[in-house]
Amino acid sequence: MPRITSEQRSSNRDQIIAAARRCFARQGFHSTSMPDIAAEAGFSTGAPYRYFTGKQELIVEVATRAFAAVFDPVLRIIEESEAITIGDLLTAAVQSHPPTGSADSTDDRVASEELLRCGIAAWAELLHNTDLHEHAVTGFNRITGDIARALHGTQDADGEANARVIVALLHGFMIQRVAFGLTDLESLDHNIRAAMTRIGIISDKTL
Repeated sequence: MPRITSEQRSSNRDQIIAAARRCFARQGFHSTSMPDIAAEAGFSTGAPYRYFTGKQELIVEVATRAFAAVFDPVLRIIEESEAITIGDLLTAAVQSHPPTGSADSTDDRVASEELLRCGIAAWAELLHNTDLHEHAVTGFNRITGDIARALHGTQDADGEANARVIVALLHGFMIQRVAFGLTDLESLDHNIRAAMTRIGIISDKTL
């Protein structure tokens, strides 16, 4: 039997991850089995074990991608912009997940929805999953630190506090997007800015 190329191996791995994402989004982590994932990917039952040690590794992989789908746009705008505001960061995160009916491709919208569903499920899972918890803590510390430095030029107390508020808003956005069908993204950014200013979390200058 000919050996597969590195490109084919990478492609197979991506197909298994995508299949796991679909299964986890549809059935949840614990109701999904490795044979379910293999069948979804169109592979033999044992094929996923050539690429992953088991479902635990796939849970961490999919959950990590789910969290990245929310926060990578924030990190990207931090890297690309010399001066940013809280509003810029919120807009970057919210607009990275197009609502159903947008001009984005159907495949992209479905994958985005599936990742968000997996992200919500991962929060509960990380309370009992040591590997996932470690990844989540590392990611949380990274994103809050980067946001704090981007907003204030240094990671001071105010910057860290604002960063935690932003992350909390993004977590809340995920819940509203997945559980309650939030689709009015254009007004969401304006309403968040207005509410945060009104209750004194931020001033007009930090918008």
